[in-house]
Amino acid sequence: MSDPDVLDRAFDALARDLARSPGPGAAAAVSTARKRRRTRMGAVALAALVVVGGGVALPRLALPEDGAAASGNATPFDRAALAAATEGWITDWEDWERHSLWGGGGFGAASCWSVDGQGERSAPQPTSLGTSRFVSHSGASAVFVVQHFSDPEQATSAQELSVPPPDTCGSTTTYAVDGVQVRHDSMAPESDSVGQMWLGDVWSVRLGTDRARLELVNDAGVADDRTAEDVAEALVAGLRSGWTQSGMRKVPATQGQTAQLPSFPDRSLADALAGWQSATRGRGTGIIAPCLGSDVSEGSVTSSVSGTPRGVSHELAGYEDERAGTERVVAMVEELRTCTQVPIDVRQLPNGVFLATYDNGDADGRGAVWLAEHGSKAGVIGVDGAARPMPAGVDEDVADVLHDWLRLGWQ
Repeated sequence: MSDPDVLDRAFDALARDLARSPGPGAAAAVSTARKRRRTRMGAVALAALVVVGGGVALPRLALPEDGAAASGNATPFDRAALAAATEGWITDWEDWERHSLWGGGGFGAASCWSVDGQGERSAPQPTSLGTSRFVSHSGASAVFVVQHFSDPEQATSAQELSVPPPDTCGSTTTYAVDGVQVRHDSMAPESDSVGQMWLGDVWSVRLGTDRARLELVNDAGVADDRTAEDVAEALVAGLRSGWTQSGMRKVPATQGQTAQLPSFPDRSLADALAGWQSATRGRGTGIIAPCLGSDVSEGSVTSSVSGTPRGVSHELAGYEDERAGTERVVAMVEELRTCTQVPIDVRQLPNGVFLATYDNGDADGRGAVWLAEHGSKAGVIGVDGAARPMPAGVDEDVADVLHDWLRLGWQ
């Protein structure tokens, strides 16, 4: 994370604390700072106060009213809340829609951040969850997830197990927001991904039996400290509100310990693709195709996502109800068949795998999606951003890989 000068940050934090203090003077400043101090995990930062004639000399004396979560405030984490929190950093936020013509595309992520959901798989499962998704005209995207658990211990365990240890992937900071601790993980783009869409900021918080998480992707660098705290405020207010675009959906209960998906050898996929991938780095992880708004993880009890910076991704999911996988694939195929945004050719290959191919007319606008289900599992493989047509034989070779993956036994 590219932080401003440490002393400037300290005075900026102090200025914010003073602006929210009920009274003037150094004593009030120190008291408020202690109540709302921000700490680096594993370290304590000390800032000097300059007192002049009973007052405090600061570079900025007037700031806006109290944060979004002050005094127990509960405000939906909607487009307006996100825009207010990221003002001056990312603008023009809109609610994501299935036929959005901007935003929500591929992105890169730090290899140390668990993009395959391994931590999530070992964490307790929520009883219900809801999501909200936002995009901007610049191509930035944000996903807000709320989870409800049966008890606080389950929520606490999920919070701890779904993120890496502090400061092991980028920079980790906690913010004290109205008595609630919000974690912010900041991961600056790798040198060869600067200017590309990048998962640089993740906020997470637990409050009672609920937890919320926000993942933000953009090409403008990571959030500065002030913006990060503003987002943390909005996250707490949003969690208290409980509102999401999707509403809170019940998560199917599982009996005993959930079986785990088998390991899927990426090497076999790389061989089948024969070098067909995105023309540029930074496309990142996630199945990308015009009009495709669903994913196989919906309704699943366990899922796995993996990919490369060159636009090659795969998603696998396991279900309690064997019909769920078929329903997911049918829904996704229908989205692709009925797309009017870009012509998409959808066909079923000899082994039963569906293949959707498209070309949006851009120099790197070619892509393909393979979809299939088998028993209690379903999977998708996608390539986006290719600059040349799919090589001969790749269609059926990749379909064979997906076909074989879905027939591997549960672990």
